Amino acid sequence: MADPATPPATELVDHARIDGALEVAFRDLLLEHARLGRPVCESRDGEVVWVTPEEVFARYGLDEFGRPKPAAPSPAE
Repeated sequence: MADPATPPATELVDHARIDGALEVAFRDLLLEHARLGRPVCESRDGEVVWVTPEEVFARYGLDEFGRPKPAAPSPAE
C-alpha cells in the first residue's frame, strides 16, 4: 500500500478539473452570501475591500435579487 503522505503522480492529477471545481464552489459560496444579504471581503491591489451583494450579482450577470437577467429582446428586422 502506498504511503498516504506521498502525493499522487503529477500525470494523474487533472489540474484543469480541480480549478473548475474550485471556481464553481467559490461562485456558489459568493452567491449564497449575497442572497442572504451579506457582504464578503476580498483582496484588490493589496487592500481588503468589502463587496456588496449587488456587486456579486453583477459579477455573475444576475439582477439585484440574484436571478438571471431576462434576455434582451432582439431588434425587429
